[in-house]
Amino acid sequence: MEITIHRGTNQIGGCVTEINQDGYKLFIDLGEELPGKESSGELAIEGLTKGDTSKSALFITHYHADHIGKLLEAQSDVPVYMGETALEIYSCSSARLRPILQPDGIANFMHLQERLQKANSFKAGQILYWGPIRVTPLMIDHSAFDAYMFVIEAGGTRLLYTGDFRGHGFRSKAIPKMLAVYAKNIDYVISEGTNVYRTTKNESEQSLQHRFTEEFRRSKCNFVLTASTNIDRAFSLYHAAYQAGRIFVCDSYQESLMKIVASHHEAYTNFYKMRQTVYVLKRGKDGSFYFPEKLLRLMKWKGFCMMIRDNAKFWNVVAKFDGDSEQTIYYSLWKGYIDPDSSACNEKLCNALAHYPDYKYMHTSGHCDIQTLEKLFRQVKPRKGIIPIHTEHPDRFETLFGEIAPVILLRDGETYKCH
Repeated sequence: MEITIHRGTNQIGGCVTEINQDGYKLFIDLGEELPGKESSGELAIEGLTKGDTSKSALFITHYHADHIGKLLEAQSDVPVYMGETALEIYSCSSARLRPILQPDGIANFMHLQERLQKANSFKAGQILYWGPIRVTPLMIDHSAFDAYMFVIEAGGTRLLYTGDFRGHGFRSKAIPKMLAVYAKNIDYVISEGTNVYRTTKNESEQSLQHRFTEEFRRSKCNFVLTASTNIDRAFSLYHAAYQAGRIFVCDSYQESLMKIVASHHEAYTNFYKMRQTVYVLKRGKDGSFYFPEKLLRLMKWKGFCMMIRDNAKFWNVVAKFDGDSEQTIYYSLWKGYIDPDSSACNEKLCNALAHYPDYKYMHTSGHCDIQTLEKLFRQVKPRKGIIPIHTEHPDRFETLFGEIAPVILLRDGETYKCH
């Protein structure tokens, strides 16, 4: 087996990994680089973006743009594999972009929709083969729903590719049990390391939901700025609202994403059951939101939690409650978007939040902390090495985990031959 990380050995985002066995190429992810970062240039990858692709396949760990955003750069005959629910979520999310695309973006949109319609879906634990390469997808917890690790076997080598994951989400407790079954006799782990520079433990999603519940009990008009595709956060807010005696309000797009997950997963856990009503904002002919009078009366009587996104239509809704003593704005996204010193700082978002200087930051990471990484490595016990990816601090792996297994530091484009 040969391993090549084409991008991601020293940065977060833009990941592309290749597993090659006897000429069969299994690529994992094809992502965009993070905004604000210096670009490493266009990718020209034999068997993926150019050349002979007859023995190539592309597996996607999850639908975040830094893992799937460059999908259209793959040659059109490269088969794409993705989690069943994740594929539906990404298709829904992509379709929503069409009304706001410029004319020159419509062609790309149509091309993307064609690729997604032809994509192959898989489920957790389903064994897939690409030539001599065997792949077992393992569903894990991340801020993108239906995200996966992969156990990859070929040429006598067993490899665990972690993808992005965490140990503090609602579904994280299942990971050690799953690894005990599927990740035995592992030779190498290719591991994400987004948070290896942080020494603190991440707050759990359960704890965050409890804090939201208490906040909603104290405040009547609650607006939470968060990512619509962060499905677990959406359901957490939904449950927190009703536990606090408030109603839950969102737009039709956010509701549709929740319904996709409920349709596939409510049979397994009450967390994804939508037993209480979701109240949906209405749109006028000009695309702006408005409240039916009956809904507005109910919101003022019962109080509410509303999910919002960073655009003028949502801020116009928030403004209708300006001056209300019980209005509270919550920022539930990565701090880097509002940090002036961050390369990913969003000036437009900062300006919007400047109107609400008393907003509350309530968020937890979608990525594992150091303690979770150590637990994984000690459980899996990779016999031949740990290979960092998706991190700006690969050198930290040696300091933190070098006594567990050899740390193999690769450069982008360098090929490592497994032994």
